[in-house]
Amino acid sequence: MAGLYFGRRTIDAESYERVKSNVSAMTFGFLAPIFFASIGFNLDLGALSGAPVFAGLLIACAFFGKIAGAGGAARAAGFSARDATAIGVGMSPRGAVELVIAGIALNAGLFDTVGPENRIVENLFSAVVVMAVVTTVLSPVILKRVFSNGRDSA
Repeated sequence: MAGLYFGRRTIDAESYERVKSNVSAMTFGFLAPIFFASIGFNLDLGALSGAPVFAGLLIACAFFGKIAGAGGAARAAGFSARDATAIGVGMSPRGAVELVIAGIALNAGLFDTVGPENRIVENLFSAVVVMAVVTTVLSPVILKRVFSNGRDSA
């Protein structure tokens, strides 16, 4: 809500930059590390061995869903195949937003199992966190390949 009151259009440029630098320092220097550490404390890397097929499918669907959705829309809008692929891959990284949603769901108890053991639900939070990390780390590598392949053929 505070961001609505301290936008570029609501206050002068000097005040905006001062508020932005103060808030950024607090956010990135203090709050973000605490948030990511709290997510890490709830991570169980056993999710990769508990439901490896599910984790793999989740990561694959995350990549291909963004590539098909964003890249397909870019292609339909007239971008070249290489540029549309780059847009799709560039949209693939999942970071803070997915982790915030996963953290809220974890705190709300949505990942708790009731009744018979369900390996997918038990490992869902960790699989989502791993998916966010993998898509964030691999996307720049894939983008580099997409752009280097375009230069080789030119």
